[in-house]
Amino acid sequence: MKSRASILILLGLLFKASSGENSTNIYYLELHIEEAAYENFTKLIENLVLGVDNSAIVKNITITTDCVRKDPSGMVNCTCKSSSSWSDEVCKNYTQCCNQDYCTFTTPNPRAMCLSKNRVLVNGSFTLNHKPFPQTAEYETFINNYTTMLERTYSTLGWFDSLSITGLRQGSVIVDFVMTLTEQFQVTQLQRITIDLQTNLTTTIVLIITGFTRISVSQKKVPYNSPASITCSTSQNLGNAIWSFTQDGQRIKDITNGTEAKVISYSQGSSVSISDATEVWKGTFSCEYKLNNSDFIKFSDSLYLDIALLPKIFIISDPQFPNCKDQKENKLKIEVQCIVPNTTEQYIVTWSKNFVDSYFPVPLQNGLISYKASYIISCDELEFYNVTCTFTNQLNQKRNATLDIPIIQRHSAVCKEDDGWPQTKANFTAIKFCSAADVGLQRRMCLKESWQGVRSECVNRKLSNLLEDAKNLERGLGTVEKADSLFLRLKQSTEQETMNTFANINASVDILDSIQNASKIQNRLLDMKVFPDFVKSSSNLLNSSANNNWRTEDLDGNYSLAFKYLVVVEEVIRQTNTTPVGAYASQFKEENVQIMIHNNSTSDKFSNDFGVSVDDISALYVQTAIKNLTSKLPNTLNGTETDPSDTILSVIAYNNTSMKIVMSFNKNRLRNHKMYCVFWANTTWSDKGCTWGGVDNPNHCECNHLSAFTILMAKKPIQLLYMDELTYTGLGFSVASLALCLVIEFLVWNAVVKSNIAHFKHTVLVNIMISLLIADCSFFVTHTPSSTPSNWCLTLTVMKHFCYLAVFFWMMCLSLGLLHQVIFVFVHLRKKVYLGLCFFLGYVCPLIIVVVTFISNDNGATGKYYSTETCWLIYDTPLEGSIHAFLFPVFIIVFVNMFTMVVVISRILKPTLSEGSTLGEKEVARSIVKTVVLLSPILGITWILGLFVLMLDLTKEPYAQIVNYAFTFFNSFQGFFILLTACFGEKKVLDALLKRLRPQKSADYNSKSSIRVTSTTKRK
Repeated sequence: MKSRASILILLGLLFKASSGENSTNIYYLELHIEEAAYENFTKLIENLVLGVDNSAIVKNITITTDCVRKDPSGMVNCTCKSSSSWSDEVCKNYTQCCNQDYCTFTTPNPRAMCLSKNRVLVNGSFTLNHKPFPQTAEYETFINNYTTMLERTYSTLGWFDSLSITGLRQGSVIVDFVMTLTEQFQVTQLQRITIDLQTNLTTTIVLIITGFTRISVSQKKVPYNSPASITCSTSQNLGNAIWSFTQDGQRIKDITNGTEAKVISYSQGSSVSISDATEVWKGTFSCEYKLNNSDFIKFSDSLYLDIALLPKIFIISDPQFPNCKDQKENKLKIEVQCIVPNTTEQYIVTWSKNFVDSYFPVPLQNGLISYKASYIISCDELEFYNVTCTFTNQLNQKRNATLDIPIIQRHSAVCKEDDGWPQTKANFTAIKFCSAADVGLQRRMCLKESWQGVRSECVNRKLSNLLEDAKNLERGLGTVEKADSLFLRLKQSTEQETMNTFANINASVDILDSIQNASKIQNRLLDMKVFPDFVKSSSNLLNSSANNNWRTEDLDGNYSLAFKYLVVVEEVIRQTNTTPVGAYASQFKEENVQIMIHNNSTSDKFSNDFGVSVDDISALYVQTAIKNLTSKLPNTLNGTETDPSDTILSVIAYNNTSMKIVMSFNKNRLRNHKMYCVFWANTTWSDKGCTWGGVDNPNHCECNHLSAFTILMAKKPIQLLYMDELTYTGLGFSVASLALCLVIEFLVWNAVVKSNIAHFKHTVLVNIMISLLIADCSFFVTHTPSSTPSNWCLTLTVMKHFCYLAVFFWMMCLSLGLLHQVIFVFVHLRKKVYLGLCFFLGYVCPLIIVVVTFISNDNGATGKYYSTETCWLIYDTPLEGSIHAFLFPVFIIVFVNMFTMVVVISRILKPTLSEGSTLGEKEVARSIVKTVVLLSPILGITWILGLFVLMLDLTKEPYAQIVNYAFTFFNSFQGFFILLTACFGEKKVLDALLKRLRPQKSADYNSKSSIRVTSTTKRK
């Protein structure tokens, strides 16, 4: 058997000791031996130690490369031993060898063969104050001196190979050097000698070491949307790893726990688990250890994670709606394009049907690329044409997009082209791309040949990039400690006027949501320095110019964005370290948002324009006032429509214990409108645990928990049950009764009117009845104001105003006549004087009041003089509103009439000598009751209840309800009571009526006592 020569490349470690200084050198040996001696030789050198002289020894001799001579020409086949790999020099000069186990060389170069897999590379730098000029003797001396010093220091490390200064750069003078070691060493020794060297040089040396850590991935190429795990292991315990990621030369981001990433640390290693491998994670992962958490000695390694991508596909046809209606031929060409992000992934693109693709994709703007295909269709009766494009990646994963192309046939209804929108088939939606400054699409529906509004999904490109960065933070790319740049960019974006669209507002809220969610997942609080930008951003979103853009046209009535905004703002505050320290302020104020941080030493109040304050709370807390948001939230509470306050008050305590809070809201309450103190409960308002201060303290709220609060006012006043039914039933009785009264007066007039006093009395009664009858009829006509024409509403309001005033002025005439008869018994009124005064008071005075009121309120303008909702005078506030032109005269007259009644009752209690002896107590009481009962309807005494109706708000239960029902009952039935008292209760009238109805019979009846003109009662 022919013997064969072997060439062994050996690595030996020389330890040298001299002058008390230990150093090491690496030697590379090339040894030629016969193949037969190979096995014996390798056993021999395993534990061989060679003494060079008294000061040095060689040990740890290791075979790294095994070469076999191929032929006499000198060509050799070399391979690395299992513990070694091709050196960087081999990979550089012989690229074909780097990924192969064997390689052929002309002559092996001992320094360019295989090196230990555990070799270590150290990149270092330090700063000096002096820099020599390049290409000078001083420069060469400078480099040589510092190289020698560094070699002398670091050669004491085991397996030290080489060290060289690679250059000088600016920053005072930064000296960069690189050091190689063929095996790992003790890191504590490196730390010790580096600290000593820093002390000698009075500078800081930064070392970045590769080779101590080994980073690996479970798969060489990871399938899309599948999990992936990257592991970083060390041979020594270096502490906790810091993971980072970079992609396409972008800024390096830390990796931490998130929705897609999870970092796990264990002894001598760490791993990152990716739950969903997408284009986000295709890039370089690096793990770094800091020795004893110092910044000057770092151990790192990196790995490129290759992911087989699948694109997000947008498919569209040109034209969007192929038109066969106007085609002379039966053929029509359709071009379809599938637009995807432009990446390094090589896709195989296939099309359905017989589409012919263009083979070469077309680059578009904004990092997109288009694959196109075309097809000739036949204009038959098909309503749709279906197209699918399929993308297949290198791992044979597929993703497709399908488009149903609506065909415009001869019978199809369409919307014509309009401002760049293509001709569109009825009941379909056309699509337009956004401008170059935006990302997304615009959509517009064609409904029954009529264009609908445009629904824009366009998001500002800068804001879209910011949203992607925030989403990446939530995924686990980055730490919340560096989120201040996101808040700054958000503030800058929201300051632009073009941001006031639904899509941009929604994206901005999503950004805040992602940041606060990342803070929760990472279990780290945001720094308080983000508050100024956060408050400004959240305030900008609520600017009045964006009021109409918080709901899209097709989502009208959907409050989800406002829901999310309120929750997100609270969560960002909750996830911020709000303990005021250093230069941080305790309050932050913008136009629509103000935040105050309270503790035992602060007593700040919200600005007056926010209209809210916290009066009492038993905790350290953060309170936030938010304006202009309640209009974007639901305005109902348990089915009741309300008018909310302009401000929401959010209160967050430093601890989560339950507590009591007292607040005040500047909300103007309308009369008889109930107020509700409420808090936000997920998707609606709730008043559980909250108490309103009542009508006496209408802006006061008290709750037994913390949340986001506001105060709501019912849009409609409190409605009393059956009040309308009671009113119109009474009016019906009154109208009929008054009509009957007038008929009776006509029948008995000649029989009862036989003196001036009787004439006075019945003339006044007839005018009261006529005025009240007209007023009640007018009231009846306007029982449904919404169906009453506006001009009739004004006419009837004037009519009611005049007639009701006339009723009371005629009642006052009756009262004054009665008062005169009681006080001036022997002085008789002259008929012309009394009747002239009565007609002046009864009709002229009401007319003057109505005319003056009408003119002073913009000539009877709607909303000034009368309301179209009630066809009656307007009540604004106490002493304001046209209603007071009715109330003041009425209450003055009622008080005058009450005075008359008191005088009559006093005469009953103390009769004059001419009226006989004093009555017994029972008779007196009976007489007083009869007087009150008989006089109250005809003198309008029951209208005094109206004063209490005005004084008592309906929220004062049950007193206000009792008074309102009593007022309505007595005064709606007033005509009926007048019938009972003035007609049937008057003996002379009743006798005359019976005599008129039954003239053949005597009307001899025993009747009860009735009121005499002198208002006295006698016992028979």
